[in-house]
Amino acid sequence: MPTPFLGLDPASHGLTADLSRDIQELDLAMGEVLESQEGADLIECARKMVRGEAGLPADPGQIRRVARAFTVLFQLINAAEQKEIVRVNRVRRNESIGEAIATLKRHGRTADEVQALLERLWICPTLTAHPTEARRRVVLDKILEITMALADEETAGPDLRSPLDNEGRAESALRLALTELWQTDEMRQSSLTVREEVRNALYFFERTILDVVPWLYEDLERALCEHYPDRAWSVPRVISYRSWVGGDRDGNPKVTPDVTWQTLLDHRESVITSYIEALARLRWDLTNSVKLVPVSDAFELTLQEDLQAVPLTEIERTRYSQEHYVLKVRVMSERLRAMLGEIEALRRNQPAEEGIGYRNAGQFKADLEQIQESLRQNRGASLAEHSELKYLIRRADVFGFSLATLDIRQHSDEHEKAIRALFAAAGITDRYSELSEAEKVELLSRELVNPRPLVSPDFEPEDRVRDILEVFRVIRRAKRELSPNAIECYIISMTHGASDLLEVLILAKEAGLTRIRDGRIESDLDIVPLFETIDDLRGSAGLMAGLYRQEAYRKHLESRGLRQEIMLGYSDSSKDGGYLAANWSLYKAQRELARAAKEAGIELRLFHGRGGTVGRGGGRANRAILSQPPGSFSGQIRFTEQGEVISFRYGLRPIAHRHLEQIVNAVIVAAEESEGASPEPAEFDEAMEAMAAVSRSAYRKAVHEDPEFWNFYSQATPIEYISLLTIASRPVFRPGKALQGIDQLRAIPWNFAWVQSRHVLVGWYGIGAALGAFEDKELLKRMLHEWPFFKTVVDNAQLELTRAHIPTSRLYAARVEPASLGQRVQKTIEADYDETVSQILGISGQARLLEGSKTVRSTVEFRNPMVLPLNRLQLSLMDRWGSLTEEEQAGPWREAILQTIAGLAAAMQSTG
Repeated sequence: MPTPFLGLDPASHGLTADLSRDIQELDLAMGEVLESQEGADLIECARKMVRGEAGLPADPGQIRRVARAFTVLFQLINAAEQKEIVRVNRVRRNESIGEAIATLKRHGRTADEVQALLERLWICPTLTAHPTEARRRVVLDKILEITMALADEETAGPDLRSPLDNEGRAESALRLALTELWQTDEMRQSSLTVREEVRNALYFFERTILDVVPWLYEDLERALCEHYPDRAWSVPRVISYRSWVGGDRDGNPKVTPDVTWQTLLDHRESVITSYIEALARLRWDLTNSVKLVPVSDAFELTLQEDLQAVPLTEIERTRYSQEHYVLKVRVMSERLRAMLGEIEALRRNQPAEEGIGYRNAGQFKADLEQIQESLRQNRGASLAEHSELKYLIRRADVFGFSLATLDIRQHSDEHEKAIRALFAAAGITDRYSELSEAEKVELLSRELVNPRPLVSPDFEPEDRVRDILEVFRVIRRAKRELSPNAIECYIISMTHGASDLLEVLILAKEAGLTRIRDGRIESDLDIVPLFETIDDLRGSAGLMAGLYRQEAYRKHLESRGLRQEIMLGYSDSSKDGGYLAANWSLYKAQRELARAAKEAGIELRLFHGRGGTVGRGGGRANRAILSQPPGSFSGQIRFTEQGEVISFRYGLRPIAHRHLEQIVNAVIVAAEESEGASPEPAEFDEAMEAMAAVSRSAYRKAVHEDPEFWNFYSQATPIEYISLLTIASRPVFRPGKALQGIDQLRAIPWNFAWVQSRHVLVGWYGIGAALGAFEDKELLKRMLHEWPFFKTVVDNAQLELTRAHIPTSRLYAARVEPASLGQRVQKTIEADYDETVSQILGISGQARLLEGSKTVRSTVEFRNPMVLPLNRLQLSLMDRWGSLTEEEQAGPWREAILQTIAGLAAAMQSTG
């Protein structure tokens, strides 16, 4: 009789029968595989650790094997939970696109009003390479195979896989995939290169996004036709994608100008290859014979022209002489293949000769639409509307030949260095950095409207400045040789003043991306400030209002359709002032930025830089959309998709579909509600202002103003070892910085380490002090019931409080030296934890946290006994680390501690 790994009983923790069955099946399979691969001793050791009966292994190899067993188990449980999400979503109808359109109909919206609302919408998820995905792509593939095998066991339906005959095969496939997973090393042997990060991003486009986005449009069209059947609907482009991967230069010197150029070509090659594959499938749908059904005259005319221009073999021409749609598809395929040849020439920086390839995606889409129209005219309406053809037309419309528009991001300090060098070389000033902000703005404004270049083309600056200037030349080349929308915006990290934006415009002008003609400014690039700290968020509206009045910048905006995109940073603001103060600062910034833009006649588009954890703006994206300030939402929104969030949301098509349909639902609802929305009561605003001040003070006193806090943090979390992870090309610390303090540490590892130690401090600390100091508890109850923003903040904090595990965090604090420091800081943390829990329960009327989300709470409680062994293994390794030689630290001991980090990331389902 097979022996399970841990003998899990999920049902006793309140998990559903379907999920419990899957977890027990995986536990059994895990036991079989481990016994065959490692022997019964490892299983027994793991079981004793869960029961708290066993001491810790002494050998680093054995520690790693035990940690790997727990890591793989959590990966399997995560896979089972994803399958459960798919199952639940099949029968769930709330938060769907159909529900949103039904709501518009119920509210009395006419078809014209709905069409106008849809024309306003623009939803843009943006993939980033932020280093929070601890798993290799090959591991993700193995886990997906296991998920599919679970689905096969019950013939789960078209959402996953639907075999006609799977008797015994699914069980065998599951164990085979699990064996492969066990024998696959999760840990990379070297850090990812930027090109590998690009390929990882493309993986999700190719696996899910390219398929799911047309599916969403079909949902929207179906809902419109159902509720407004008397109208012939033309669904506008509502969703598009962008990416930072290969364009985000902030703190990553490995993102060179050439890497950015190669990334753009990777995007182009990927999407064109996907079109070729789709056309290969489409030709089997379009075998209509002209002997039986004619084609339209317009189609026939262009086909004959194509056959003159595009060489097909005589065999093909003869074989498909009666199947004219197949001939057209073959011509289109050859034109796309010719474009792949052009890409190879561009990779070698050779001129791409103009041949038979398409010049733009519009030509490709026009060919597809001509096939569609011919089908409609000749008894093929069903083929025109329900085949691969319609999906492909939508793909061509949304993704074009760029796949995802690439963003460029750089730190504001780097632009100042470049401007300083240019102004000095041009003889304008050699003391630019010494000027006041007002003096900089005046000088930059004057130079911006001056049509002459600052330096000659043979100007040779130092390497760092040359790289900055070269990026702008790459942007110009991409717009000319690839597509105008290959790159559309330039994001400025740590924007502090108006000069930060004007500097980038000067650099763009030097590359020909900004031109002065007849007193006008022509700009080819959106300049996007990123406000990240609480102080910068507070000053953002005043800064932008001043820029809107500034003549040169106003002319730039006029050339960009009087639209300004602004990015808001959730990670650094939380690290700076704590969770509650950061969220309130972000809320106020949105409200005030919207007001400033409206007064200036500017269309505002907000870009939300949300991370995976609540402390970095994570949580349910649709709820965040619905909790924006009244009047701040125009219907256009961008948000980042980062790290492990990408693999969770886009690993499976049905989960990607659900994620996107909830967002579309929320955007439609929020766009309608924003029309005539009333602001929240003044007393809510005043209460939040007071509480945010108390919370920020408590957070900063504990974290930033305590000179010993860094000493506690660096010992009571595995931050030192997180920097050893090879999960990204970008370093953990800002360039030139070391493991010396909080200010030098990036927000992602700051969060990552707190999650590992189970403090999860960044998602709740300071709330208890704020709620406790506010006397009017009845007002707080009203706010929780009536104000979506406050409810979202509190609900997200409840999740993080539940994920925190104080008994485990005490084990980490106990290793701090001196012991008095560990006890003092831990006592402060626990006091705020207890106060926060007590206050939230008091205003929510709950007996326990997450009383309305019992599934989430049950999942955490089910996992906790299995997470603790990983924490204990990690603590043991951290305690031994200091006594190891450098050679030992570079060998099995390093692999063991990194394995515990990966295991805890899987267990907690988040990193940074």
